[in-house]
Amino acid sequence: MSSLRMMAPIAAGLILVLTYLLVQGTATDTPRHERADALQAVILNNAALQRDVLRARAGLLLNYDPLVRSMAGLTSATAELPATRDAATGETRARIDRKVAEIAQAVRDEEALVETFKSDNALLQNSLSYFNYLSGSFASAGGQPADVTAEAAVLTAAMFRFINAPRPESTREVEASLDRLERRLSAHGAPAGDVGSLIAHGRLIVSTLPAVDNAVARLQGAPTSDLTRTLQDIYLESHEQAALRSDLFMALLYGAALLLVAYVVHLFIRLRANAQILRDRLQFEGLIASISTKFINLPREGIGSEIDKALAQLVEHAGIDDVCLLVLHESSGEVSTNCFRAAHSQESTATILALARNWTLKGHERQGCIFVADVDTLPDSREKTSLHSLHIRSWLCLPLRVAGEPLGFLTFHGISRRAWRADDIALLRTAGEIFANALAREGNEAAREALQARLNQSQRLEAIGTLAGGMAHEFNNILGAIRGYGEMALDVVAADSRARRHIRQIMKAGARAQGVIEQVLAFGRRRERRHKPISVEPVVTEAVGLIRASFPSTLSVKMHLAANNATMVGDPTELQQVVMNLCTNAVQAMDGRGVLDIDLDTVERGQDLALSHGSLPAGRHVRLAVRDTGQGIDPAVMERIFEPFFTTKPAGKGTGLGLSTVHGIVGEHGGAIHVESRLAKGTRFEVFFPLQEGAADDADGEETKEAPVPGGHGETVLIVDDDKSLMLLGEEMLAALGYEPVGFEQSQAALTAFRAAPQRFDLVLTDEIMPEVTGTELADALHRLRPDLPIVLMTGYGRAIPARRLEHAGIREVLKKPLLTRPLAECMARHLTRHSRFQS
Repeated sequence: MSSLRMMAPIAAGLILVLTYLLVQGTATDTPRHERADALQAVILNNAALQRDVLRARAGLLLNYDPLVRSMAGLTSATAELPATRDAATGETRARIDRKVAEIAQAVRDEEALVETFKSDNALLQNSLSYFNYLSGSFASAGGQPADVTAEAAVLTAAMFRFINAPRPESTREVEASLDRLERRLSAHGAPAGDVGSLIAHGRLIVSTLPAVDNAVARLQGAPTSDLTRTLQDIYLESHEQAALRSDLFMALLYGAALLLVAYVVHLFIRLRANAQILRDRLQFEGLIASISTKFINLPREGIGSEIDKALAQLVEHAGIDDVCLLVLHESSGEVSTNCFRAAHSQESTATILALARNWTLKGHERQGCIFVADVDTLPDSREKTSLHSLHIRSWLCLPLRVAGEPLGFLTFHGISRRAWRADDIALLRTAGEIFANALAREGNEAAREALQARLNQSQRLEAIGTLAGGMAHEFNNILGAIRGYGEMALDVVAADSRARRHIRQIMKAGARAQGVIEQVLAFGRRRERRHKPISVEPVVTEAVGLIRASFPSTLSVKMHLAANNATMVGDPTELQQVVMNLCTNAVQAMDGRGVLDIDLDTVERGQDLALSHGSLPAGRHVRLAVRDTGQGIDPAVMERIFEPFFTTKPAGKGTGLGLSTVHGIVGEHGGAIHVESRLAKGTRFEVFFPLQEGAADDADGEETKEAPVPGGHGETVLIVDDDKSLMLLGEEMLAALGYEPVGFEQSQAALTAFRAAPQRFDLVLTDEIMPEVTGTELADALHRLRPDLPIVLMTGYGRAIPARRLEHAGIREVLKKPLLTRPLAECMARHLTRHSRFQS
């Protein structure tokens, strides 16, 4: 710059003494002929416009302000081009005018394309975001028919393929999937809702994306830059002509020419330097664009390695000594780092993070970043001391944000002084935004995968519960025959005989088996429950007291009951079963040695909370926590702990029904379970039940003295059961009670016999689960033929039948299987008292 200031007066003096010939052309003004400033402004603004269009298409722009600024700069620079032709004359000026007109027309075309692109891209980005949101939430929420859900998944996959490669075949695939989904939604007659929005946005994406990509391609292929370079060539040609004219006077102006040549050389060097700066800038912009492209549709597992590669590229291009990406994890309070070259220790990372968060020195902020060209120039302060301790001479710190929320910092360290240009800082900020968006997407995808895993586990448990419930129903029928015939056998054998003792053992084994069936039904949620408001703390205290006596003396039990008078709606027996099963599992996990903590309190959540096994809705809840100091649960086992019959205990040591029963009971009570376990550290089970406002129902039924078993007086009872053994057992039990049983294995045969003699029968006893015609359907047909006929339904399936349905079918009572003598006799007596033909 000092040499330039020295040359300027000399050149000015020479120009003043030059003759008319010199004025005509010997003293060429290179900048005046080349007009690099206006031309480069057009090229740079056009490059910025094309870059911003790519960023907008990739969804990296929060708004279209950069596009507007780039277009305004391009228009302004183009408007200045006509003023640059005053350096040319004659034919050259005409050529310049034509090129300027062509550039202006090209800019107007680009402006129209930009306006079209902004409108279409805004619709496209909105539809893409909403489509992604709807496809994710629709898959996790459920509530739609299975074929609609499956087709929605097919549509999502086809849409992703179309977005990545919008070819005709992918377009047809998406449109076909949209048509199928719309037809299936219409076939179910369900309201459109989210599925309709999914279809609408899918069609909008199909129609808009090709137009947007076409606009992008046309903008990228716009001839503005080529025309501008051609215009620049014309100016250079004009300059060459002026140089030729000046050569004619070289002999006369030899001395002045030497000075002017030196001056021109100096300017040329400067232009070369500026051109190199521009090339570096364009190369840097290309690097940022390539980094951005690599993160589009990049799988989550590849984001970390790709960030490391991108950091290495930034260091290599910018000549930086070290770069460090600090990512803050607010939920855990941890900081993850991606560094290049220097492996930062935990202390150095903490120092850098503290500097970035608590920078107090003014005058070192630029574009929202912290910028230090030379640490030695800083005043004595904590910041200067910290940077010196890390051997940092120059420092640039860029904050990273996603949707306005802080994510971390991107810091660049130098061991020598470095002056950062504003353009470089802007490009590095763009790189930081790319990393931030990629990391945010990684976190979102990880959360989505975790939610999907929980959903899959819930569906698997539900399927297993359905299977277990069906199997329990079949075993219930078998146990019904065993216990029924056993009960009848007790009435015919001698009181002190060996056979009676054997039969009693059979009855005890049957009762134990019935208990296992009840646990399976509880897991499958197929058992009818009688829920009422109960006070939780006394029930838990009683359950712990019942099981505490079985604990070994080497086990320490600590109870922390802080639920006070908390009330929930449920079955106290089942709540005790939850407590006892969790405590038993905890004791077994500790091998009888350790500390068992039992906590009971109330919690209140302002929003839904995702748990390890379910979701806890907002509101007030009763929390039961059981923690042991055992060996913990292996992560591979964690997903299966609530499956029925799954156990890690040796053969004969466990049934695998304890935790599955807990899961079924908690689910039936509208609760949720959260499990935390660390190997060699123990396990904590937390069970949440909805809190019920109001007082508990403490009224307990009083025990009544057992009355004699009532008998019949020859009344005719129609008994229907598709299980022949149970039908024969029912006949024998009714006959032993003094009734005349008539049994059928098929519902249709029983209906035919009843139609032949409707007044023959005094009562109908029918099973519910039968092929062809169910018990409820048979009862409905019999009730229509004879409305006054008492009908009793037998069921061992456990699910409650709606009272309205029972009343419509004329069913007076539902009798639980397996049938036992007293309940059957009392039921017969209740309904035959007023209808018996033999009553006196």
